[in-house]
Amino acid sequence: MAFPVVSVAMTSYNSASQLRRSFDSILAQITEFPIEIVLGDDCSNDMTIEIARSYQQKYPRVVTILARPKNIGIQRNYYDTFENCRGKYIAWLDADDCWTDRQKLAIQVKVLESDPSVSICCHCVRRVTDKGDVVQGRYPRIPAGRYGVSQIIDHNFVPSPSIMFRNGLHRNLPPWYFELHNMSDWPLLILGALSGDILLLDEVMADYTLSSGSSFEAKGELFREKIVVQLLERADSILPPELHRAVHSNAGKHYEAVAYLLRTQGEYSASRAAAWKAFSLPALGDNLASKTKALSAALIHETKYKIGKRRQ
Repeated sequence: MAFPVVSVAMTSYNSASQLRRSFDSILAQITEFPIEIVLGDDCSNDMTIEIARSYQQKYPRVVTILARPKNIGIQRNYYDTFENCRGKYIAWLDADDCWTDRQKLAIQVKVLESDPSVSICCHCVRRVTDKGDVVQGRYPRIPAGRYGVSQIIDHNFVPSPSIMFRNGLHRNLPPWYFELHNMSDWPLLILGALSGDILLLDEVMADYTLSSGSSFEAKGELFREKIVVQLLERADSILPPELHRAVHSNAGKHYEAVAYLLRTQGEYSASRAAAWKAFSLPALGDNLASKTKALSAALIHETKYKIGKRRQ
């Protein structure tokens, strides 16, 4: 097989129910260049590996399987899968997602080949249930075009099955990347935006599955907000100083959400600590009204709780 132009990086964990759909959507791509599929499986205990090997037997020069003897974690699994990709470009596809446009890879390669100022090429997706029911016909709902680092540190608007990036970008990821839990794409997107533009195409070319069994989705909003602040607090190490204020302001907004969610669960001291982070992390004038409200609410509720405890 000729050296691949595109490596499709897939990661899986107990993905047997969706894996065939994902593989078939890759193999249906119409391209004038060779591709490869690199599957990193994090020690699945269902039929994921057996299904993957059936495709490897049929396409031995295309499919590579990285079967882990033990769990290595989501972040390490992604990174190691990227490291085993030989293509000039890496296309991201989780094992529970699929591509819906047979020209997707050809369109994105044409963009990256023709414009070196584009670091990451992405597109819109449909958001669907694991049964295929459409929840949202188009995401993200922002204009197509070029976006930079300021926009991506404010909000991760890039759907993972839409991402194609230049191979080697992942090697600039900081050590703390491996300390995050299921936040594999956003740090990579920030790094990409530091070296070029993120180009969002207008086409809807993939289905992103909102899996009910996903560890990230199943653990709820508080868990997700905590992971976001972990990323944003560490982002200074990969951002130039002139962007630190913006990322601190964004982290403060997410700490406000953490404080509120903790308070609704009756964790008043933790809520106050998060509210203080929301107040002190941004510049003094940033988010002033909302962060003052969050801190006041946390202090009032904690005080009421302590008074009530004393009266018991």
